[in-house]
Amino acid sequence: MENATGTTRSKQQAHPDSFSYRTDLKPAAKREYRKRSLGNLLRMGHCAPTVMKSVLDAAHTEQEWLVRLTAGMPGGIGNTGFECGGVTSSLVLMGLRYGLDGEVDGLPQIFYRGCGLCQRFASCNKTLMCREIRGKDRLPLKCIPVVMRSPEILAETTSQDIAGTIPEAKRAAYRRLYAHLTEKKFHCAHAVFQKLGDELPLSQELLNATAGFLGGTSFQGWTCSAYTAGVMAVGLQSGEIENSLPRVIRMIAMMGLGMKSAFDDRINNFNKAMNNGYRISKWFWKEFGSTQCREITHCDFSSADGVSKYIENDCVTRCGTIAEKVAEKVREVIREAEKRSA
Repeated sequence: MENATGTTRSKQQAHPDSFSYRTDLKPAAKREYRKRSLGNLLRMGHCAPTVMKSVLDAAHTEQEWLVRLTAGMPGGIGNTGFECGGVTSSLVLMGLRYGLDGEVDGLPQIFYRGCGLCQRFASCNKTLMCREIRGKDRLPLKCIPVVMRSPEILAETTSQDIAGTIPEAKRAAYRRLYAHLTEKKFHCAHAVFQKLGDELPLSQELLNATAGFLGGTSFQGWTCSAYTAGVMAVGLQSGEIENSLPRVIRMIAMMGLGMKSAFDDRINNFNKAMNNGYRISKWFWKEFGSTQCREITHCDFSSADGVSKYIENDCVTRCGTIAEKVAEKVREVIREAEKRSA
């Protein structure tokens, strides 16, 4: 069988871990996760790369490319206020673990895990959305416990049985949509990276890491996965890593004073990728009217009618065009960034 990227895979094939992140749920392990997360947050200053670095540290592995992949994700994917970096970094790690292998009832395991992650994260934090977590507070104090708990939410979701994660009616809709995308050999996020093959190295690990970003974050209809891939590509290509407590304290102090310059590129190394992601979002809004998959496609993937509408209206063709345009915009943003830094 071919998956949505056109790669042939066995239904029963287990995906070999590029590394095994810890799923130990004992109290000591949870304390370690929280301690690592707080320490990294104080030195890095942003959610998504902090969660990624903390899980990698606990697994005793260094994969800097994964931290850079999440460099533009803070602030809710390119500072747009949508999915929290605790969710997006965790979904990347799940993708590395499962890829598009291990189908259960016609749907790769990553989508059961991705939906379970979103459910558990929302249950713990009352929302997945960055803007709702932060509220109108100048200081992101509410983000601290969210970031500290995200690695253990990832561990809990990975350890849980996937049975019942997706109700049957919704699962049937997702299954039909995935089969359609597989037939068309299309995956929103992968299409962007494949078209950027001349700008950054395309590897199976990268495709695995972004496997769960399909249909607006695991078929949820939220942020367009092509746009998300564009933000990741910018981070992977030009993202820099922050590792300084004094610099983070300065950024937080500037935020507390209401200074917009707190997010200038020079203040925190992750700001550059986040700001480039936001620039892409403004262009994306102008081109397509929203960054949200459901608003762009006008389809609800959790319902049979919504999937039928997507298929019958040949929406996959438009999604392919969006992926092409995102890749072109990413090239433009990367070149502009290179000129500014020259």
